[in-house]
Amino acid sequence: MRRRLLIAFIGLVICSLAITWTGIRLMSGIQADDLARRQIAGQATAVAAAFNESFSAVGQQSDRPGRLDRIRRSLGLGRIGIVLVPADNASPVRILTPVPSTIDLNALRSPALASGTTLSGVDDGSAWAIAAVNPGRDAPLLVVLVSRQVTDPLGPAVNWLLAAGLAAIAVAVLAALRLSTVLSSPVVEATDAALRIAGGDLDTRLPDPPATSTDETADLARALNSMVEGLDRSRGLERQFLLSVSHDLRTPLTSIRGYAEAMADGAMEDPRRAGAIILSESKRLDRLVSDLLNLAHLDARRFTLDLAPSDIGVLTTDVVDGFTPAARESGVSLGSSTPELQVTATVDVDRWAQVVANLVENGLRYANSRLDVDLTGTATGIELRVHDDGPGISADDLPHVFERLYVSKRRPDVRESGSGLGLAIVRELVQAMGGSVWAESQPGGGASIVVELPGVEASGAEE
Repeated sequence: MRRRLLIAFIGLVICSLAITWTGIRLMSGIQADDLARRQIAGQATAVAAAFNESFSAVGQQSDRPGRLDRIRRSLGLGRIGIVLVPADNASPVRILTPVPSTIDLNALRSPALASGTTLSGVDDGSAWAIAAVNPGRDAPLLVVLVSRQVTDPLGPAVNWLLAAGLAAIAVAVLAALRLSTVLSSPVVEATDAALRIAGGDLDTRLPDPPATSTDETADLARALNSMVEGLDRSRGLERQFLLSVSHDLRTPLTSIRGYAEAMADGAMEDPRRAGAIILSESKRLDRLVSDLLNLAHLDARRFTLDLAPSDIGVLTTDVVDGFTPAARESGVSLGSSTPELQVTATVDVDRWAQVVANLVENGLRYANSRLDVDLTGTATGIELRVHDDGPGISADDLPHVFERLYVSKRRPDVRESGSGLGLAIVRELVQAMGGSVWAESQPGGGASIVVELPGVEASGAEE
């Protein structure tokens, strides 16, 4: 990258100098040609006027070379040609003095010349002019022809311009080296950091750019740091999830194994109680395995919904009532309320029962003494609110409670705790049914999980 930047900077400077140099040469050349043409035309007119004053007759030849030389020196001219143009166009012109080779003699037949117009031009780097000595008189017409080389308009300035161009290229090389280093360094650092991250070093961080910096390299550093923080957090969540699942699997397995060994050894005095405990613990295992399978199916979108308008008020009450024994055992008062009128929403009744069950089960883990499940109607559908009087959700946990594999930092120490799958399953199911779910909490005021679903009329309007 540094080499490409260096080449690009130097190439840009060289191209800019070349374009500027070409423009200067073209403009100065055009201006120099125009100035030389006007000057030579004026000089030709002056020579013609001098001849007109010195020679009153066309045929007068006395002291012509001397006068011609004096006029040439006084005007700073080179060769001056004198030509006699006969009136008969068929007769050849008579060259009295050598004519500059750059002048086309066909121009001597121009009617404009006989009328007193001075002809001029620039050809092959030489400026030329033709003026009549005796315009408007009877032919033959006496004309003078002058020419001179057009000097380089830049002159000695060319060397200075070349020196300035070389100096600009040298400065461009130094600036390109510096800028390429400055611009490529963040990319090189980001590349090295990315390679270390790919190698498993999630402690790698780039220096945080200033908050006011909004250039691309600063955005790259922030994005890379955000990525590695996300990877580090995901690794922590995965580790936490594995520990939680291992614990939740080991606890019922230990109970099952202990009671099974006691029954096998004949040391169990109450086989009925042992069987009940083994059945209860096996149900815990089955529930955990089911959650894992559900989450895998939800993640792969390999599940179907049987959506139909249903009275979810009765369904919600039945699900909540099923947790009454568990709430009583935990010392939690479980209450529920639904509208007196029928509450209808387009849901999959089995999946809705799973949503309510997961929310109640989650709330019982954290409630101190009270858990309320309230179902109400809204202007656009229905709202289910599950509120517990537990410690609440910390500000750090609140944005993440529905993430997969996430377990709150305030997870209960005594009661049976989940693996962090229940709320993730709730979010997937609610969103699949066209609703939304979020968490609310106030310090010391418990926590609420809120689910909103569109009602039957709202769903039909949207379709």
